[in-house]
Amino acid sequence: MFRKLSAPTLRIASTDFQKFRDYLAREGFVFEDRLYQEFLARRTGVAVNLYSNGKVVIGGNDQVLIGSLREFVMSLGGEEVVKETRILEPLEIPFPHIGTDEVGKGDYFGPLVVAGTLVLVEKVESLRLLGVKDSKTLSDNTIRNIASQIRILLGQHRYEEISISPLEYNILYGKMQNVNKILGWAHASVIENLLAHGEDCKLALADQFGDPAYIQESLMNRGKSIELKQTHKAERDLAVAAASILARGRFLHDRERMCKDYNIVFPKGATDVVAFGKKFVEEHGISALQHVAKLHFSTTMQITSGVVPSIDKEHEDP
Repeated sequence: MFRKLSAPTLRIASTDFQKFRDYLAREGFVFEDRLYQEFLARRTGVAVNLYSNGKVVIGGNDQVLIGSLREFVMSLGGEEVVKETRILEPLEIPFPHIGTDEVGKGDYFGPLVVAGTLVLVEKVESLRLLGVKDSKTLSDNTIRNIASQIRILLGQHRYEEISISPLEYNILYGKMQNVNKILGWAHASVIENLLAHGEDCKLALADQFGDPAYIQESLMNRGKSIELKQTHKAERDLAVAAASILARGRFLHDRERMCKDYNIVFPKGATDVVAFGKKFVEEHGISALQHVAKLHFSTTMQITSGVVPSIDKEHEDP
């Protein structure tokens, strides 16, 4: 169930992105990189999001500054766009329960991470006080800080993170030939591992990414003994939101390690990565792609001009 609201946003041309950034810099805004965005800019009382499609979202409680920002955007020839926004009802899932979520599925470079949390009733308020919510609404620095606090708060037996490196991912994809099968196996493994310590938990909730059978069919004895719910936008649930933060935090950590290994900064997402990929292949060779990228993406063929990279034999499971 949801209700519809008119949600006005602004939009500017890509040719004005730099002008807008320069203006914000002059006004004392601090910039952060965000997935699928040009930038997130913050100043006390106001946050400005600029997306790759030109959408500008301004939020905060400093109405005078917000008004000035809107005026500047309109002076660039910006326009107001009114769209319907879905406000989903909260999920009424009783605690304790397990929540799982994944990060990295849409990123060409970097790992795929699935995480889960087992949240007891007595931990609910503490997680809310930490500011736990859907990781996509938080900055990278905030993710790192809250993730570490979630781990401490829950304890080592009530959270689980499975990070599938690009090489492991490519091997799994070669066997399964389906991303959702990989996700189903990973979500099921997280649930099984959380249940392995004998906690009294009868329910698990996962963000639905495909046919519910992908997770259900991968569950083993412990997982099959509890009720599994799957729904879209499951990050509305506190346990799933906490899992999404852990997954994002682990993704950032492993991606940063990969950047250090090659002494470069890999681009996020799966758009505007071809030029970078071609330069990477020139410097490190086509075989190096298996260690940093998800090879089944169509992006690979654009990078390699149609050459199909193969997994080194020694990396295959015996």
